[in-house]
Amino acid sequence: MMKFFKKKADSNDRLQQADQALNKGLSGMLIKGLIPQEHRQHMNAGLEAAKQLQRASSGQVAITAMATVVSVTDTGKLVNFDPIVVLSLNVVENRGDRYSHTMETLVPKMQIPRPGDVIGLGTHPAHPSSFIYMGPLD
Repeated sequence: MMKFFKKKADSNDRLQQADQALNKGLSGMLIKGLIPQEHRQHMNAGLEAAKQLQRASSGQVAITAMATVVSVTDTGKLVNFDPIVVLSLNVVENRGDRYSHTMETLVPKMQIPRPGDVIGLGTHPAHPSSFIYMGPLD
């Protein structure tokens, strides 16, 4: 029976579906058999970056540090046409610690940070010693 009035899937559901198709079940076994491990790792890294960006944009992660962008380097990788870049940062944590930090992260194509921009960083829920890019601060 066709469902005419089914609930529209949100982007979180789509990320879960992509994760399951890539890593679980029959499709996961097929992908594992056909695609080299290095490429699967890149695919999973892009999927994880998209999940981080989604958590950050939905407000599920609090800003725990501010950083001034020193440089931006394009990696040449894209996730849904958004670039993954390497950011060199001067970080100031909320508790006052200051240091330099480099991170590879997915950024929205329309909001690629530039040197001198101030961005927000949140603590990664699964890896408390890592940061999540939260976007530019006004």
